[in-house]
Amino acid sequence: MNGNIINVTALNTVINAIFRAEEHLHDINVAGEISGFKIAKGHAYFILKDEKCQINCTCFNCAKTYCPKDGESVVIKGSVDYYAQGGKLNLNVDSITAVGQGLLALQLQMLRQKLAKEGLFDKQFKKPIPLYPTNVCVITSFNGAVIKDIKKTVRRKNDIINIIVKDVKVQGKDAHTEIIDALRQVDNLGYDVIIIARGGGSPEELMPFNNEQLVRTVFRCVTPIISAVGHESDVTLCDEAADYRAATPTAAAEKIAYDVAGIKDNLYSCSKRMLKALGDKVSTLEKQVKTNLSALNSRIALNVEQSGNAIATYQNRIGYAIKDVVNEKFNQYNNLLTRLKADNPLGILEKGYWYLSIENKAITSAAQLNAGDILTLRSHDGTATAVVSEVKNDV
Repeated sequence: MNGNIINVTALNTVINAIFRAEEHLHDINVAGEISGFKIAKGHAYFILKDEKCQINCTCFNCAKTYCPKDGESVVIKGSVDYYAQGGKLNLNVDSITAVGQGLLALQLQMLRQKLAKEGLFDKQFKKPIPLYPTNVCVITSFNGAVIKDIKKTVRRKNDIINIIVKDVKVQGKDAHTEIIDALRQVDNLGYDVIIIARGGGSPEELMPFNNEQLVRTVFRCVTPIISAVGHESDVTLCDEAADYRAATPTAAAEKIAYDVAGIKDNLYSCSKRMLKALGDKVSTLEKQVKTNLSALNSRIALNVEQSGNAIATYQNRIGYAIKDVVNEKFNQYNNLLTRLKADNPLGILEKGYWYLSIENKAITSAAQLNAGDILTLRSHDGTATAVVSEVKNDV
């Protein structure tokens, strides 16, 4: 090993001395575009950039100067500073002067106006989001926190929605190309809805979702599209072209995650009300029949002596007719009760079927099982426990 060896402190001290000694790095004016502007405890932090490069900036006590917005072109007066302990380069800002709207922001606004004029954002073209989707495709980063949050939110109240993830980059130069390719691949696969999702980020990180080709692809999709990009305050062109814009990925999950248990309870309540209504109707008909029989018998009794055999004949005919009506209504009642019993979920178990679960989670496919899994089996009259010795998938 040749040459002198120095530690990091010594190296950063030398670098700091170089920056301090260079006059061209002090009290300089730098033009650029603002990005990621935020204020914390009276100080402003942001990025100053042009088409090729960027630099981190800090403006202490920013109330003393102009506070710009993201995308605004400005001239910064300040000095370059090298923070030796952190090894970071920074532009310490003394003043900020606005010089007009930034180029990227202007280009984005012009694109928005162009696409709006073509009708890509019109409500008349928005497809409705299904109330009860069963197959959902999420286009996002497979390893990101977004998909974990979406699944967690959906599973809180829905365990039947099939969620398929299409892994793509959600930021960077080629991100929009991957998202476009993914949309074209899944659009005709029969999904009930497609969610395009990513978490929050700076305007630069969200730029792929403002790509014109991506926006046009979203607009042309046959499948309903939910766009869930960034935070609530972030609105991209992809959001505006989608059929539904969710403020956050979590909001997108809430949009599709209907309450399965609630629906089951509602169906059960409806069946009980239908059964009660049917019973009430039958009871009313029985009372009407009895009333009519009583009236007929009274009238027949009054005319028996006068009509003789003719009245007796009519009485017999009426009696048979009434019995036929009663029998028909009774048969209809029995048929309805039989149908209701057949549609009862518990009735399926009485036919010999078993309900399988692992730790209270329903097993509906062999793909969910592994050898050694402990199954809980439930029939109409009890439960049993079994261990999976082998799994064979037919698909």
